[in-house]
Amino acid sequence: MSHAESAPPPYQEHDTSNGVFIPDDFKYSTKVISCEPQVRAEFQSKVYSILSSQLLCTFAVSYYVSNSTSAQNFIFNHMFLWFFAAIFSVVSCVWLSLSPRAEDYSNEMDSEPLLNNNDNHVPWYILSRKQQRILLGLFTLAESYMISMVTLTYNPDIVLRALVVTTVIVIGVTAMAVSGKFDLALESVTTIYIWLSWAVLLLIGIGISSLIFGMSEKWDLIYGWLGAIVFTIYLFIDTQLIFRKVYFDEEIKCAMMLYLDIINLFLSILRIMSHNSDD
Repeated sequence: MSHAESAPPPYQEHDTSNGVFIPDDFKYSTKVISCEPQVRAEFQSKVYSILSSQLLCTFAVSYYVSNSTSAQNFIFNHMFLWFFAAIFSVVSCVWLSLSPRAEDYSNEMDSEPLLNNNDNHVPWYILSRKQQRILLGLFTLAESYMISMVTLTYNPDIVLRALVVTTVIVIGVTAMAVSGKFDLALESVTTIYIWLSWAVLLLIGIGISSLIFGMSEKWDLIYGWLGAIVFTIYLFIDTQLIFRKVYFDEEIKCAMMLYLDIINLFLSILRIMSHNSDD
């Protein structure tokens, strides 16, 4: 379907002091790519505001732990909490990613009149916007807890350098992705995404095997470079996809996607720089 065929009805005749007025039915039924520039800009602002809050939370927790002996002792004396945070992080990430939109569920129910079902109760696994925000906050705290422990195993100078390098890469990749000069066809993006998914599965498999059998320094460095390349491409593709394939009310899911790309990129760069420091 072409963009012209799915173009939304005009709405700019309704302005408010806070910006462009957007009807609720427009928000929930229209993809961002079909919106006017003002609406796309508002969506972009919402996504990056949430993402900035997540990254700031992670940085604050990690900084506090790195400067607090009592916090470090607590973390190392309660390792089960780290594993709990890891499990919770995975579960909440999958839930936020795969949970259907409440509006899609309502539309499906409306399209089945023969069921004669007067119960408008939404299934428990479908999250409201408030529940999404709460779950995203808990997910971010769990990730921050895990990252704070990981960074403790590295020299603070290496962590700082990895943070600077990650920041430069994120800004550069994001600027390229949103500039419009490097837009990829959706078919190409889908193909790349499939290959990236296989690459992530490979990284997970290597990571699990390294926990069991160990890993040489050479392969650990290669593993770090592979992760850095994969998640840099992921960041570029995800940045393009969130403005082309999502709905106006899916900013929470989009922010989580970008957050994971950035965190995994940071961890890969941290691994690489730790080897360079050893050399």
